Amino acid sequence: MKSRLLSLCLILLSLTNVVQAEDLGYTKFNPLKIGLDLDYAPLEYVDGNGLPQGLDVELTQVLMKRLNIPYTYSPNSWEKISGDVIHGRVDLGMMVYSPYRKDIVNYSRAVFRLYYQVVYRENESEQFDMRHLEGKSIAYMASRPVTDTLTKAGAILNVVRDLPMALKDLSDGRYDAIICYRYQAKYHIHHLGLTNLRCEDLTLTPREYCYVSVNENLIRAIDKELLKMEKEGVIDEIYGDYISKLGNFKIPDWIWWTLGTAILLTLAILLLQQHLHSRRLHREMRRAQKSEQLKTVFLANVSHALRTPLNAIIGFSDMMSSMPEGTLSHADQLEMSNQIHNNGKQLLYFINELLQLSNIEGNGIDFQLIECNINQIMNEYANLATQNLHEGVTLQVEAPNEDLIAITDPNHLRLITTHLLNNAVKHTTEGSITISYKMKDRGLYVEVKDTGDGIPQQIKDNIFQLLTDKHTFVQEQNPGLGLSICKAVIDADHGKIGVNSTEGHGATFWYWIPCKFK
Repeated sequence: MKSRLLSLCLILLSLTNVVQAEDLGYTKFNPLKIGLDLDYAPLEYVDGNGLPQGLDVELTQVLMKRLNIPYTYSPNSWEKISGDVIHGRVDLGMMVYSPYRKDIVNYSRAVFRLYYQVVYRENESEQFDMRHLEGKSIAYMASRPVTDTLTKAGAILNVVRDLPMALKDLSDGRYDAIICYRYQAKYHIHHLGLTNLRCEDLTLTPREYCYVSVNENLIRAIDKELLKMEKEGVIDEIYGDYISKLGNFKIPDWIWWTLGTAILLTLAILLLQQHLHSRRLHREMRRAQKSEQLKTVFLANVSHALRTPLNAIIGFSDMMSSMPEGTLSHADQLEMSNQIHNNGKQLLYFINELLQLSNIEGNGIDFQLIECNINQIMNEYANLATQNLHEGVTLQVEAPNEDLIAITDPNHLRLITTHLLNNAVKHTTEGSITISYKMKDRGLYVEVKDTGDGIPQQIKDNIFQLLTDKHTFVQEQNPGLGLSICKAVIDADHGKIGVNSTEGHGATFWYWIPCKFK
C-alpha cells in the first residue's frame, strides 16, 4: 500500500513540478552554499580536521550528486544557522519545520520526524511525564513549542546551547531533567559514557526535519528527488541506525481513547462531506449544462464575426476578377481594394483578440508586482493614444496633485488602460477624451471618459461578454473582444470594471484594482 501511494505521489509530482535541477543556476563557479551546524552530531558537525561530517552531510552528498548541483559548506553555530538561511547568506540548510517561519522560507518534505525524550538520572524516583513537571528544573535547547509546553506545565526553564555539556551537568545533578530529541539522547549518552542517565519518550508532537531555503525552485527540485530516494530506500539506509531503529515505546491508553474518538468524528465529518459533495455535484451539473449552452452561442457568434469580413473580402475579390477589363473605373477599383484591405484588417484584429482571450482563459494570468509611478505610465498611455485621435478631438489627463507610487503589475495596467483608450479613440470623432485616476478604497481607480457615440442599449448590459449572449452581438457596433480581455484580467486581479453610457452621448469606462501605495 505504501509503495502504491509513493508511486502515485511521484507521478503527480513529476506532472506538476517543472523545475529542473540544471535550471537552478548553480555551477562550479557559483556553487550552492549550504549552512552546516558546527556541533550537531550525529547529524552534522565539523571534525578535528575541519571537515564536514554526519548523516546530513552523507545525505546531502547523495542528493546533490543526483541533482548534479555543485556545492560548498558554510559552517556556523546552531543558533545562527536559521538567520543565515532566512537572510540569504546561505542557499540551503537543514532545520526543524517551524510554522512561525513558513511564510518567509520554503521547507522540503520531511526527511524524517524527530521524537522528543526526557532524560533524567536513573536513581531518581520522580516522574518526568508531561503531567508531573511542575517545579522541576528542566533544561532544553531553544524551541518555542517546548517553551510553551514547559511553561504551561509550571516547570523551571533552563535554555542551553551546548547539549553535551548540559547532559554532563544533568549527570552531576545540576538539572532535574533534559528534554531533547531521541537520536540526540542516544548518541550523546553513548559517546559521553553517562551510564547514570535514563531516557523515556514524551507525548510531545514530533517535529519534521527538512531542507529549508528561500529559493522555492530549489526546494521543489529537492522535493522531487527526496520522493525518489525515499521510495528507493536511500534515506532509511543513511539514517537507519539512528532514526528508524531507535526502538518503540508504549502508547498510553488515553491516546488510544483519543484516537478512537477522533476516528468517530472523522467518520461523521466524512458523511457530512459526502452530503455536501453531492449537492456540489448537482450544482456543477447545472453549471456544465449552462456552459454547453454558452459554448454553442459563442461558436455561433464567432462564426458570424468571421463570416462577415470574409464574405466582403471574397465578394469584392470575385467582382474584381470576374468583371471584364475596363468595366470598373479606377475609383471603383480603389474603393473595392480599400474594402478588401479594411475587412482583412478587421478579420486579423478579431483573430488576434480571440487568441489573446483564449490564452488568458486557458493558461491563466501571470503576475509581476513591482513599484510603478502611476503618473508616468498613465501619461505614456495617453501619448500613444493621442497619435490616433480623429481630427479636432483632444485627449487630456486628470492626475492627482502628488505622484502616485504603487505596487502593482504594470503589464495589467497597460493592457486594460490602452484597451479602454483605444476604444474611446475609435468611437470619438469630435469633442474630447479624458483619462483620470486616483487612490480609492485601498486601490487604484481609473476612468476613461469620451464624448463619442455611446453604447447601443442592446449590448450595454453585457458589453464585457459579448460573444456569450445571443441577444447582444451586433457586428457593426461591436467593440471587439478587448473589453472581454479587460474583464478577464480584472477578475484575475480581484478588481471591478464597469461602464456608464447613453447612446449618442458618450461613455465612461472605469475600473478599480487593489494595490499598495507608497
